[in-house]
Amino acid sequence: MEGRRSGFGDAAARRTSVLARQLAQELSPVSFLQPAPCLAYQPPEFHSDKASFDKSAMRELLDGHDVKLRDSFTDLMLSSDLFVSKRVGDRVFATPNFNSTMEEHREKTLDRILFFRSKGVFKGWLTDSSVEDALRRAALFETLGLFDHSLAIKLGVHIHLWGGAIQYLGSKRHHDKWLALTEAYQVRGCFAMSELGHGSNVRGIETVTTYDPSTEEFIINTPCESAQKYWIGGAAQHATHTIVFSQLLINGKNEGVHAFVCQIRDQHGRECPGIRIADCGHKIGLNGVDNGRIWFDNVRIPRENLLNAVADVTPDGKYESAIKDPDQRFGAFMAPLTSGRVTIAVSAVYQSKIGLATAIRYALARRAFSLTPDQPEVLLLDYPSHRHRLLPLLAKTYAMSFAAVDLKNLYVRRKPADSKVIHVLSSGLKAVLSWHNLRALQVCVSISYAIINATITY
Repeated sequence: MEGRRSGFGDAAARRTSVLARQLAQELSPVSFLQPAPCLAYQPPEFHSDKASFDKSAMRELLDGHDVKLRDSFTDLMLSSDLFVSKRVGDRVFATPNFNSTMEEHREKTLDRILFFRSKGVFKGWLTDSSVEDALRRAALFETLGLFDHSLAIKLGVHIHLWGGAIQYLGSKRHHDKWLALTEAYQVRGCFAMSELGHGSNVRGIETVTTYDPSTEEFIINTPCESAQKYWIGGAAQHATHTIVFSQLLINGKNEGVHAFVCQIRDQHGRECPGIRIADCGHKIGLNGVDNGRIWFDNVRIPRENLLNAVADVTPDGKYESAIKDPDQRFGAFMAPLTSGRVTIAVSAVYQSKIGLATAIRYALARRAFSLTPDQPEVLLLDYPSHRHRLLPLLAKTYAMSFAAVDLKNLYVRRKPADSKVIHVLSSGLKAVLSWHNLRALQVCVSISYAIINATITY
């Protein structure tokens, strides 16, 4: 008992000493005409030495390509009040305003896309196929993602998924009919693959399409609730057309998953006959994307709307494909997803960069506690525990940025022999880079929240 009392006494003495030091600081005379060191805030660049390296060279290394184009695209956004939240003197601040309602965020996202269309930004995105064009397109998407991920996702669904499916799964007749309209955003596409009952297991989707040779039409049906197309970006409000992934039944035989072009809204925004759409509603994030659900009730589409690069159906109802193995045929139908995996992997790295840039800059401006009463408070980044949490993530993000650029270059310069390697790398890096992004953002948020919470509490 005596030892325990002694321990309590020591702890009380330590606490009393700490409180005395704090009270001494608080009661010491401070002139409010002369700012105290802890109140003399300056942005980190004001009290940091000039960089010992060429920052433009660093950008060339991390972005990998088209740095000047990224800057010009940023300047284009800063020229419009659709993107600018505040102007102070000659300084311009661009933020998407996450405090807006879901409806406001959705409409503002659409307005921003229409602004880019008016400036000719999308020209050649699908009709030009050179490596340089593909890299320019990637640079613009990455710049969009830095501003607002909703904008990049909504446009990415339209270009990469809807447009990519037309490109890779369609033939010349589809390219001629749809690609220019897609670039002009006169057709607004979405990608109806995932279902309520089947997300990643695409082979198991339950939507059914049959062929009617008497009218030369396909008939699309949602046979049960689990077959509803679910979480389809763009479907809730703005999409006019969709790519429908469905089981194809020909003369009672299931030929597996195929892709079809289907109109879901008319020119006035009204749902087409046999189409039912519901809104997935408010989300924790990405409220600029109008995710929705789609049901099909005996929806008839022309025979030509089957994307037939992999397989086709003749007017009299005969199924034809140069790929006889059903597994290989299914793999060919998944080709548009490769572009999506590459884009998600690269995007994850850029979101990590945003989080770390914000957290590290904050740590170079925010101070907490001083070593002695007459010294300035210590910058957060000068605390070893703070440094040890942020800087290893920064180093890892550099490494993952290089990996993402290599994956992107491999994809845009791909040859048929590279298909398997690209599939493996894009699948693996999508997971690894997304996991890293989750970890980096969680650390950035948690340490900033801990500092703010400590300030409020104590």
